[in-house]
Amino acid sequence: MIKAIFFDIDGTLVSFRTHEISARSLRTLARLQEKGIRLFIASGRHFLTMDNLGNFPFDGYICMNGAVIYSGGKVIFRRPVGCEDAEKVAEIAESRHIPCAVFFESTVGMNFLDDKSRDVLKMVRMPLPPIISFREPFGQPVYQYTIFADGEQERNYLRPALKGSALSRWHPGFLDINPENMSKAVAIERVISGLGIRREEVMAFGDGGNDVEMLDYAGIGVAMGNASPDVQSHADYVTDTVDDEGVTKAVAHFGL
Repeated sequence: MIKAIFFDIDGTLVSFRTHEISARSLRTLARLQEKGIRLFIASGRHFLTMDNLGNFPFDGYICMNGAVIYSGGKVIFRRPVGCEDAEKVAEIAESRHIPCAVFFESTVGMNFLDDKSRDVLKMVRMPLPPIISFREPFGQPVYQYTIFADGEQERNYLRPALKGSALSRWHPGFLDINPENMSKAVAIERVISGLGIRREEVMAFGDGGNDVEMLDYAGIGVAMGNASPDVQSHADYVTDTVDDEGVTKAVAHFGL
């Protein structure tokens, strides 16, 4: 019996075309809650940028791939990127002139914007962050970087330098950098352990590379039809695309 469902946002609940949850999906979510199933967001987004969820009352939010977790209206977990790695990312972004967003617990900033980073932020309908200096210590913990590095820059500069961080990519144009041993799956385990819910009673929906661990972990992992073949290979079930009501169709398929 499914007691909790975790949803990625972009490309899963929210269309890249409309930038919102469809009315049909919102009705599906409401029916699931009426049945007593707890519903959670599991996203790489900062809580401040989750402005595309139609004001639906989710039971909790896994933010920044698990670096900060909200449940029951309060923060139940937070873990920043290690100080040494946080400084290294800032240094690489500056010296290699790579656009990079930095996420603190209550604010967001970016070193600079170029056409590529603007296009990506527009694609996910995320407001342009304020520009801040990366040349001096931030003076507060960093919970995530989103750096607009390509695969070659990732291999040559980031992975050799960062020994205590988790790197994940759900778009070829950028990747997220989080504390080590951090993923949506680890965050789900934290959430359900406090609720007395077993792994087998969890369903998860996702479409990106940072959803793979979550799909593997859940009792039922559902990949969207718009996910890449690699992501789909980690799912127990592949549903339709986000624009063709994949969430609602999967819920119906499993009799929920």
